[in-house]
Amino acid sequence: MPIIVKVLLGILIIIALTALVGALLGYLFSAPSYRGPVTDHFDGKQFNNYNGINAKGFREVITWMLSDREKKPWGAFHDVPPGPAPPKRVDGRDLRVTFVNHSTVLLQFDGLNVLTDPVWYDRTSPVQWAGPKRNRPPGIRFDDLPKIDIILLSHNHWDHLDIETFRNLCRRDEPKVYCPLGVRAFLEQKGCRNVSEMDWSQTLTYRPGTAIHCVPAQHFSGRGLFDRNATLWCGFVIDSQVAGKLYFVGDTGYGSFFKATGEKYGPMRLSLVPIGAFRPEWFMAPIHCSPAEAVKIHQEVRSQQSVAIHYGTFPLADDGEDEPILQLRNALSANQLPDSVFRALPEGQGQMIP
Repeated sequence: MPIIVKVLLGILIIIALTALVGALLGYLFSAPSYRGPVTDHFDGKQFNNYNGINAKGFREVITWMLSDREKKPWGAFHDVPPGPAPPKRVDGRDLRVTFVNHSTVLLQFDGLNVLTDPVWYDRTSPVQWAGPKRNRPPGIRFDDLPKIDIILLSHNHWDHLDIETFRNLCRRDEPKVYCPLGVRAFLEQKGCRNVSEMDWSQTLTYRPGTAIHCVPAQHFSGRGLFDRNATLWCGFVIDSQVAGKLYFVGDTGYGSFFKATGEKYGPMRLSLVPIGAFRPEWFMAPIHCSPAEAVKIHQEVRSQQSVAIHYGTFPLADDGEDEPILQLRNALSANQLPDSVFRALPEGQGQMIP
């Protein structure tokens, strides 16, 4: 056999083995798929956003990655010390919000401790030696967290569902977990119990006087190659007769449903609204709102106070490390709103909401 044929054959074998290994890993990392009745946002196999607006596909991903990208810079790792340990409980109508990092926020009110999309690991990836790496440590040490009563999980992406953090919380605190349709099976596979999955517009009662509403978001889901949109994504409104209405927007692009959410569930005492990973907007707009759109969400849900999330921790897109905050301030000014109504808190900082 000529040497050139042997070389080509060897290259083909390497390519085939690489593709096989990639497919196998993609299968192993994929989460279980939801099975249920067809609805206006579930076709029997996959979930869809309202108005037919869905995430870009593989071709657009390649176009973005290979394009002449205007990627804004991020600084070196910020080795800042963690913030002080939060109080064990906050009672009555008092409301305390602590920004941990990315979309992880601790809400404390009426004797309850609620944690959103908990992520303490270094990388948002199937493995801890590759993938997007955090640019700053979590603002609160895991061991300084008070006992968590409720976890709100918006969807199953790696930067929102860190399964090792989940396992540690479930072992330590046995919290009540609320997640969108289809995600419960994956959590139960990993040893988490006391999980309730919810559909958009569904309401569950945590205890008398405290209800959890599952509300629409505009995003997508998937942890591997074979589970894209096989589970739902969402936001949550906590409806407390004592503390008021608290809105965790989740991970989302802007959609007309926000006005409807505000009309149905608002006004909100506090909203946690994403502002980062929004560039390039031609690619990101269906799944991540811009800071200007975040201000629009703040207004449409009639939020008394908003706190920014989903920025400054993991470099997931082309916007710079500080760009989301600067754009947020510009958008507030353009709408003649003071910075105080929509804050970007440093990691580890807690704030009482009047």
